[in-house]
Amino acid sequence: MVSLIAATGLRIGELLALRWSALDLEVGTLAVRESVFEGKFQPPKTLRAVRTIPLGRHAVAALTSHRERVSRRAATDLVFGNRNGDAMREPKLLTNVLQPAAEDAGLGRVTWHQFRHIHSSLLNDLKVPVKIAQEQLGHASISTTLNIYTHVVDASHRKAVEEVEERLFGEMDCSGLKSAAGLENATPASRSVN
Repeated sequence: MVSLIAATGLRIGELLALRWSALDLEVGTLAVRESVFEGKFQPPKTLRAVRTIPLGRHAVAALTSHRERVSRRAATDLVFGNRNGDAMREPKLLTNVLQPAAEDAGLGRVTWHQFRHIHSSLLNDLKVPVKIAQEQLGHASISTTLNIYTHVVDASHRKAVEEVEERLFGEMDCSGLKSAAGLENATPASRSVN
């Protein structure tokens, strides 16, 4: 479940409502058609949340392996149903499974929703067009994707600052000495600083 939610950016309610009929493991797609909250099935959060998203090889392999292990495989069965085949409860999964596993792994307090933020941030870091991220996450507005769900990845932020410095001042060798490249090779217009 964690692997799939991280790989797709699904909402937890969408994941818990996922049925085998919504998956095409041959093509590698997942159709989001319903959600579940406190055991009640409902349409997804917004019209944009009704979507079909691609699955990568890892997600397809994980779902294929999961399907081989479970007994309920009918088209209408839930992919991640409880022992009775009913929808699992998000709060119980969070407090009894996800958070203890995260604590044991040294990650601190983790929520299901953080996986959506991580997914969005990684898409941004990989320079995926924001329109694709919006479609993947099922957001009604691009501004939600950009302003709420997308965060700067620290390593990329550092790399960007280092690249700016390299353009401004040239490369530094291990001793901190400037190489021949840098401002001396810049055009007069690029040397002016406002």
